[in-house]
Amino acid sequence: QKQRSDVDVELEDGVGDREYLQKVAQVLPRLLHEHKPDILLYDAGVDVHLDDRLGNLSLSDQGLFDRDLYVMRCCLAMGVPVATVIGGGYDADHSMVHWRHSIVLQAAVAANRWRQGS
Repeated sequence: QKQRSDVDVELEDGVGDREYLQKVAQVLPRLLHEHKPDILLYDAGVDVHLDDRLGNLSLSDQGLFDRDLYVMRCCLAMGVPVATVIGGGYDADHSMVHWRHSIVLQAAVAANRWRQGS
């Protein structure tokens, strides 16, 4: 059974990119505004990927990138630094898990370019 946390966002099994990002966009800005963190520790989990054998969601590679980029841009826009770790990822093809873990780094580069205005 899933443990309860301070903020739980219910998602139906099989939720894809669009619905997932909409939920993140509904919750993250409000939490950042309410809590005003000094830093955000972001666990960029990839078990939400559609090919993950343990996750129940259906994000694509692009969906992972969009999620990670949104989180970082939202934090940067509010002046909140982000520290990120990778997590999850259960696939027999380890190279695919490695690829999915690299997506957060690609999003960090894109977020930094966005912040610099280029």
